[in-house]
Amino acid sequence: MLPENELLYGSGLSSLSPSQIKAVTHSDGPCEVIAGPGSGKTTVITYRLQHLISTHLIDPSNILTLTFTRSAASEMADRAAKLMGDRAAVITFGTFHSVFLKVLRHTYRFTSENIIDPRKQTELLREITESMKIELRDRGRTLAGLLNEISRVKCSPEQNKDYESAYIDGELFCELFNRYKGRMRDLKLIDFDDMMLLSLDLFKERPETLKKWQEKFRYIQVDEFQDLDKVQYELIKLLSGDRGNLFTVGDDDQSIYGFRGADPSVMMNFKEDHPDAELIFLSENYRSDPEIVSAAGKVISVNKMRINKNIVPGREAEENTSGEDSPVDIRGFKDREEEVAALKEINDRNPFKSAAILLRTNELLSYYAEKLSFLNISFNCRDRIRNIYDHFIAKDIFDILALSTGDRSRSLFLSVMNRPFRGISRNALPFEKVSMEDILKFHGRDLRTVAEVKRFFRDLTVLSKMKPFAAVHYILHGMGYERFLKNLASEKGLDCEELLNTAEELKQRAASFRSFAAWKEKTEDYSRELIRLNSERRDSVKKEGLELMTMHASKGLEFDEVFIFDSNEKITPYHKAVLPPEIEEERRLFYTAMTRAKIRLHIWYIKDNMGKKMEPSRFIDVLSEPG
Repeated sequence: MLPENELLYGSGLSSLSPSQIKAVTHSDGPCEVIAGPGSGKTTVITYRLQHLISTHLIDPSNILTLTFTRSAASEMADRAAKLMGDRAAVITFGTFHSVFLKVLRHTYRFTSENIIDPRKQTELLREITESMKIELRDRGRTLAGLLNEISRVKCSPEQNKDYESAYIDGELFCELFNRYKGRMRDLKLIDFDDMMLLSLDLFKERPETLKKWQEKFRYIQVDEFQDLDKVQYELIKLLSGDRGNLFTVGDDDQSIYGFRGADPSVMMNFKEDHPDAELIFLSENYRSDPEIVSAAGKVISVNKMRINKNIVPGREAEENTSGEDSPVDIRGFKDREEEVAALKEINDRNPFKSAAILLRTNELLSYYAEKLSFLNISFNCRDRIRNIYDHFIAKDIFDILALSTGDRSRSLFLSVMNRPFRGISRNALPFEKVSMEDILKFHGRDLRTVAEVKRFFRDLTVLSKMKPFAAVHYILHGMGYERFLKNLASEKGLDCEELLNTAEELKQRAASFRSFAAWKEKTEDYSRELIRLNSERRDSVKKEGLELMTMHASKGLEFDEVFIFDSNEKITPYHKAVLPPEIEEERRLFYTAMTRAKIRLHIWYIKDNMGKKMEPSRFIDVLSEPG
C-alpha cells in the first residue's frame, strides 16, 4: 500500500487494496462501506468520484457528497480537484446544513439571515430561562446542554412530552421547549434542526419538488455515516429515490455523538432498508502500529451492538527508537501529579513533534491545561478550555481567602457572608470597610447571628495560618460551604455532584501552592494564557508539538504519539453512563481515542485522586491485568 499522498497524485487504482478497489468501482445501486480507522476512506470517496466521472461518464453536476463539517467537505473538494481538475468544480460537496439550506432557499426563499447563529441561539435561550426565572449556575455549559436536549427532542420520531432533562425539572423543560419554538417562529428564524425537519416535510408534501432534486442529485455519497440521526437518514433515503444510488461510508464503532442524536442503528440497519445493497469492509488500518490495532480491536470487540468486523494492520511495525518496550504502554500512577511528571520526563528526553493528550471531559481539559502551563510544557488546544476560576465556587473560595488575608472591603464581604446562611444583614455593613464590631452592634439582640458572626471571623483567622489546600478543605468542611452547595443544588435543581466535584477540583489545584498569594498570581497568569489559547483554537492547521483535547475533538485526527490520561472508572466510562447503550458509546469513544495513535499509545490511569481510591477503567481489562 502506497502512502496516501502518492495515491492522490496519479498512481492509479493499482495502488489501492482489493477492498478499496471494490468500493471505488461500485457504480449504481446502494452500497455501505464499513471503513475502520486509518482505512483510507477519504481516498476511496475521492477516487470513486473520479471513477464515476471518467469511467461511467456521469455528469459531475449530478453528484452530491455529504459530510458533517465544512473542513471535511473542503478537504474532499481539494482532493477531487487534484485528481480531476476542473471537472471537480461542479460536484456538490457540502454539509447537510449547507446543502439543505439550498433546498429551502430555492423553495421558500430562505436566506442566511433566517438561520440563527449559535451565539444568538444561546442568547435567546438565556433570555427565555431568565423570563421563566430559571436560575442556572455554570450558565454557559448548562445552556449548551439544554440546546442539545432541545435538538434531540425535536429530531426524535415523536416529541416526548415526558423527556427527562439532565439540567432542569421535566415540566420546566417542556415549557422551555415550547417557548423556544414559539420565539423562533415569531422571529422567523430556523436552526439547523429546523432545516432538516422543514426539508423532510417539503419532500413528503411536494412530490414534484422531491423529484426535481432527485434528478439533480442522481448519485449521493455520505461520509461519516455513523453520525446521522434518523431525520437526516430519512432525508437521504427520499433523495436517493427509486434509483437508490446511495453510497455510504462510515464506522459504527466510531459513533460517538449520541448526545447530538447520532444513532448507530441507522448504519446497522442499512442492509434491512436496502436488501440489494453491496456491503464492503475496509478492514486494513494503514495508520497505526500492529500492536495498537490489536489492542483497539480487543477493546471494541466487547461491544454487543456493532457490525461484526475484524480490523487488521495494513502496515509493518516501525523501528522502535523510543527506548520503550512496546508501542502500547499501559501504566498506573499514584496520582495526577505523578502522571504529569511522567509526561514531562518523556518530553524533556525527546520533545514532542506529533503528540496529543486525550481526555474524557472538558473539566479534565481545564485541569491539565493549568498543569501543563505551570510546568512550562508548551501545548496547543482545539477545544475551548473552560476556566474553572470563572466558576462561582472559585470566586467564593477566593473571596473568603482574600478576607482571611485581612481584606475587609464591603463588596468582598457581601459576596460570601451568607454562604452558608449566617443571618447577616446588608444593613449591618454601613461603611466600605467592614468591621466585626459594626456587625455585632447591628445584630446585638440576635444571639444566633452574633454567634455565627463571631465564628465566621474566628474561621477567617484560622484560615490565615493555613496553606491553600488545607484552607480550601476547611472552607468546604469546617465552615459549611459544602453544606451550602448541597442546599443550593436542592433549591435550584442543580447537579449537586457536579458542584461538589468542582469544589474538590479546586482543592486539588490548591495543593500545588504554599500561599494564597502565589496561587492567585499563578491563576491570573493562567487566565491570561487561556484567553490566548481560546482565541487561537479555531486555527485548524495542525501544529507541531503537543495538542491537548477531548476524545470527542480528536475524531478524524492522527498523531505519532497519543496519551489517554485518567483511564479510570467514573471517568471513562463517564460516571453518568449507566445503561448498556451508554456504556457501549463510552467504549466506542475510548476506541476512537486509541486509534488516533500511529506509533505509540499510552493508556494511563491513576490510583488515587485526593484521597479517593481510583479503579482502572473496565475498558482496559481485556488488555492486561493492571499493576
